Amino acid sequence: MMKILIATAFKLPGGGIWSFVSNLEKSLRKFGHVVDILCFDQENSKMIILNENKSEDLSPYSPHVVQQLNISCPGLGGHPWIYNAEKNRYLFEQGLSRFDLSKYDIIHAQDVISALAISRIKNSATPLITSVHGFLSGAVFHQLQTSSTAGSLQLWNTFLLQYYSRIEKVGYQSSDFIHTSSNWMRGIIEKEFQIPSFKINTFQYGVDLSDFVQGPDQNRNRDRKIILSIARLVYLKGLDYLIDALSLLKKDQDNWECWILGEGEMEHSLKMKVKKMGLEDKVIFWGKTSKVKNILLQAEMLVLPSLQENQPFAVIESQLMGVPAIVSNAGGLPEIVEDGKNGYVVPKENSYELYRKIQYLLSNPNVREQMSQYGRMQGRRNWNINRTRKNMIELYSSALNAKSGTNIR
Repeated sequence: MMKILIATAFKLPGGGIWSFVSNLEKSLRKFGHVVDILCFDQENSKMIILNENKSEDLSPYSPHVVQQLNISCPGLGGHPWIYNAEKNRYLFEQGLSRFDLSKYDIIHAQDVISALAISRIKNSATPLITSVHGFLSGAVFHQLQTSSTAGSLQLWNTFLLQYYSRIEKVGYQSSDFIHTSSNWMRGIIEKEFQIPSFKINTFQYGVDLSDFVQGPDQNRNRDRKIILSIARLVYLKGLDYLIDALSLLKKDQDNWECWILGEGEMEHSLKMKVKKMGLEDKVIFWGKTSKVKNILLQAEMLVLPSLQENQPFAVIESQLMGVPAIVSNAGGLPEIVEDGKNGYVVPKENSYELYRKIQYLLSNPNVREQMSQYGRMQGRRNWNINRTRKNMIELYSSALNAKSGTNIR
């Protein structure tokens, strides 16, 4: 039996990290391990251990952190993204120092920011594993593109991107071992950040298959075919391209609706674009909902036209529910969608190709049914949490053995 701390500098519950963490925690506990989950609360004002209802108020530390930032980095206030990132990082570190980390056999970080903070606080004998769920500086790059006319090289040379690239690299270097679910992310860690391959372990996510026992057929809306997208409403998810594709689709056929599940900073602009293109009666924004599986039961397809993506749980769940997925060729998506078998892979930022595949799938129920059956079959083979847990336990054991060997020497 091991005592494991799963930690992240993000808010939980919610998001893809929560899907990974909650499934892993449940499986580890089932096999006798003790697991705590440490994270920010929803207001970013406290650090909490979810399962024990323990918390640490961060407000008393804020004046000191701000003072030290102003002394050590005068002028940083002119770069608000970096200033706020550094403030939150040091607040996380201050809060972390108030928890007893020595009682854990393994600390399992879920992002490079928490990994860096933990490495500065924990006992050197305690192994630190980091699961990498996305390309942090790459996400910032795409965000900058929305408001900049600079070229790619110029953007990567900005102070902001150099900062995030540095944070990302040091977070990887601070980890004893790294877990990534995609070969795409593994390649970035190895090539862009020069992390030795022996430190990186690649194996897929998993879910509890008992949560996915019902087929998708009986609750489908037969009057209007449902095109579903599950994504945060941010530039990185490529929803602008989906709306462009839907405007082309409307010219061909009218027996469909698109349901978009998620929240985000682009909600207003996306709704305005839908209105401008005359799609108000065709596109429905659901916001945040806990009824994802029930909605998947009604969908003919899932569409995810991301500009950057690792291994989204929306696609994993759609496969297990027998819903074909149309995705872009960004990041790790081509690793989990077999083109022509359980969905289609189209070039990113290409609304026309996205439209063509949506239109084809809508018009061919036999193809949808074949993809549905294949997706369910392959999904149950690929996304079993038992395999993920087994791989993770082996990684934990390797880290413990490596630390033990170091101590002996």
